[in-house]
Amino acid sequence: MALPRPYATLRCSAGTVHLRRAVRTTGTLLTTALLAMTFTGCGEGQSPTTTPATASPSVLASASASPTAIPPPDRDADGIPDSSDTYPDDPKNTPQQPPVSLECDTGNDWDALLTVRPGKDGRPDFSEVWAAKPTACDAQVEIYPVTDTEKTALKTSKYEDGDITTLYEMCAAVDPEDTYVEAGFAASSEQIPEINAALVLCPSYPYAKKWRETVKRGQVDVDLAAQGRIFGEGTFRVGKEVKPGTYVTTDVDGCYWERQNSSGDTIDNYFTNSARRVQVTIRSSDYAFSSENCGEWRPAR
Repeated sequence: MALPRPYATLRCSAGTVHLRRAVRTTGTLLTTALLAMTFTGCGEGQSPTTTPATASPSVLASASASPTAIPPPDRDADGIPDSSDTYPDDPKNTPQQPPVSLECDTGNDWDALLTVRPGKDGRPDFSEVWAAKPTACDAQVEIYPVTDTEKTALKTSKYEDGDITTLYEMCAAVDPEDTYVEAGFAASSEQIPEINAALVLCPSYPYAKKWRETVKRGQVDVDLAAQGRIFGEGTFRVGKEVKPGTYVTTDVDGCYWERQNSSGDTIDNYFTNSARRVQVTIRSSDYAFSSENCGEWRPAR
């Protein structure tokens, strides 16, 4: 088979014709594969058929391999994607109270909206609210316990309706003139559990030390009242409802008291229109003690 230049060689082997083209450039012969055609034979009258290119196995494997899947974000590595994780930063997924909005009086604006956010150990984080130093706050919705700490606070408060909104409002307000922080104030038997419950929620409250002092003073009074050594007006059996001893009351108007025997007769009595201090000694031989408009009787010091 004769070929026109520039084709230089023709080789037939295994039913394939390899046609090469010789090219000279800068004195160097470059041989480049130009065409590969498949024949049924190398004889005359047989036409070539083109052989389609076949990709190598490595190329096929690369093309068929699927891309590596990227896992969704999971900050706390608990196996739950952040998009569906209620607590994306807590691997234990401990229940938390959602953020609580409060309308507070900061001295400049009563309508200041402040937020109490979930904190550590189930305790709410009041730091944002305390930074504004509000003297009073109102919650925008009723608040019910979610965390174990909140449930403990509810139990401590002795509230019967399950609503702990008041505790949140107590913890939020930072009023230096509040009654609970007054020097010498003693919490009542009803106030003591409420203050203690608030301290469960916010133990680092700015006036927590003063709250604890007023609870301590109040508890002393509660114990004395249980012993019959603090009492108000009315008639009481000596030895059963009130203890014998010396008692005082202060700042009274129209105060009257009397000591009685078992027949109801008066052993001794006293009346004053106004006095800064009134004192009486109840004896163990007295049957009853009665008083009106004398306020609270306390053991004399």
